[in-house]
Order: sequence, then C-alpha cells, then structure tokens
Amino acid sequence: MSTSTRGVPRRRWTGAIAVACLATGLGAASGADASTLVRFDTVLGAIDVRLYDSATPLTVDNFLGYVGRGNYTNTMIHRTSPGFVIQGGGWTYNGTTQVEPDNYPRVFQQTAVLNEPGISNLRGTIAMAKIGGDPNSATNQWFFNLGNNAANLDNQNGGFTAFGRVLGNGMQVVDAIAAVPRFGFQGAWNEAPMRNYTAAQYNAFTPVGGNNVVLINSVSVLNLLPGDYDRDGDVDNADLAVWQADYGVTSRAEADGNGDGVVDLADFTLWRDSFTGPLMAVAVPEPAGVALVGLFGLLIGVRRRGNR
Repeated sequence: MSTSTRGVPRRRWTGAIAVACLATGLGAASGADASTLVRFDTVLGAIDVRLYDSATPLTVDNFLGYVGRGNYTNTMIHRTSPGFVIQGGGWTYNGTTQVEPDNYPRVFQQTAVLNEPGISNLRGTIAMAKIGGDPNSATNQWFFNLGNNAANLDNQNGGFTAFGRVLGNGMQVVDAIAAVPRFGFQGAWNEAPMRNYTAAQYNAFTPVGGNNVVLINSVSVLNLLPGDYDRDGDVDNADLAVWQADYGVTSRAEADGNGDGVVDLADFTLWRDSFTGPLMAVAVPEPAGVALVGLFGLLIGVRRRGNR
C-alpha cells in the first residue's frame, strides 16, 4: 500500500492537515472579544471573578450596569447557607443601625433580564437570584455557589444563570463569609451572617450596624490586558503556561479569556495578540499540542516580520 499522497508521506500529511485546520481555527478565533474581570472588595477580603461575557451576554450586561452605576457599593451579604450559597446585592448599608436589617435601603432594581442557563452551578460560580416560578426575573441579587449545585439549580425555575467564576484564592474569602455566625432576622435576612455579634445580643434585639454586617465595599471592573491570565499586569510566557495547564477545562476560568465557559484556542489567540515578550517552548495538551507548538512559532514569526 502506498505510504504517500501526492508526494507527501502519510504521517507528514496528517501533521499538515492538523496545522492547516488549527490555523483556520485560530484565524476564526482571532476576533474573540476579551471577557470582563471584576473585583468584589469585601470586609473579609477581595474576590476576583471572570464574567462569562460570551456565554451569558445579557446577564453580564445586566450585572455590569449595576457595577457601573455604583449600585453595589456598600452593599451587604444578607444570606449564607452552609454548603449551598452566599447571597447579596439586595440591600445597601447607609451608616445606621437597625434592629431588623431588612429595613436597610434596597438596591435599585433595573428591568429583569432574560434567563441564560447553560453554565453549571458548580462551586465557585456566581449566578443570578430570581423570584420563584419566574425564570426571567433576575435583577440585582446574585449568589456564589459554595458547593456543586448543578443537580438542583441547573434545572429549578428554568435553571439559574451562572455568569462568572471566582479566580485564584477568592473562594477562601467566600468560605470565610460562609463561616460567619448566622442569625434569623425577619424577611430575606433569616440566614444573615453577622460579625462581632452574639446570641445574647440577638435575643436582646440589639441593633446591628457596620461593625456587624458583612459589607461589600465595592464591586469594580479590573482593567487588565487580554491574555493576562495570571493577573500580574503584563502578558508573558507565564500567562501562556496558565492557558496550557487549563486547556480544555470548564471548571476554572483563569485562562477563559473570552468568557465562553471553556479554555480553548480562542483564549490562546487573545494571549497571542497581546504577547510581546520572547518565545518560550510550552507543551500543549493533545490533540492540538504538536500542531499548536509548531504553528505558534510560525504565527509569532509572521507577526514580527509584518511589524518591521
């Protein structure tokens, strides 16, 4: 049997096909937009989150509307349910003390957003809260998943829209919030975390204030370069290593540069288009590995020749 096709050995032809297909895929992915990163500055530490701009665009736009207007400044976590969720976005701390924290001012609500289920409600994701029986009722409240809640929340009420994922050690802060003692106040505050507060104070109807509530000082957009996957302020080989380690993964979002819910070639192109440093050889997972390493050098060379 012949081992070649039009003069190209079969093994080399297979590699050529892989490189050609990968080049086509990278070309198509080059137009990918970078996703948004936000920081929750809480009284117990910072929580960085990558938003799923591509997978849940309506929900991300809705959330960023609240962020841009400063609606989440000086808000509070009003619910923690161990092993399940912590929830916030609904009430603003105004500097007063309240016997019932439900009396704090409500956060402004813009028009409800259409539901965009699809990303699973796994530990580390952030999702929108809704009114029971109304899939399209999400407005200002959100929650972080403490556990893998897909079996429940991916199906209940049309499925809850997970629109982002916590990065780095941010879940340590989320877990610390979940560990704050809880008290059963009225209304939605019936699982409310309170710092520096005792059962004796609760039983005596002692008002709560800024020293007690779990305060979110602000939620802001992080202005980082596309492809800065280790969030250190530059785009270099260390960011490529992050992408390489997470390639094909849906359970981490450090290198999900376009926010579509999976680390893939589109995220590589975002890194490539921002990369300016010297090339370092990095192994890439199969099946794209061999072709991508070769193509990477070609793409860098072409880009640099084009910039002369």
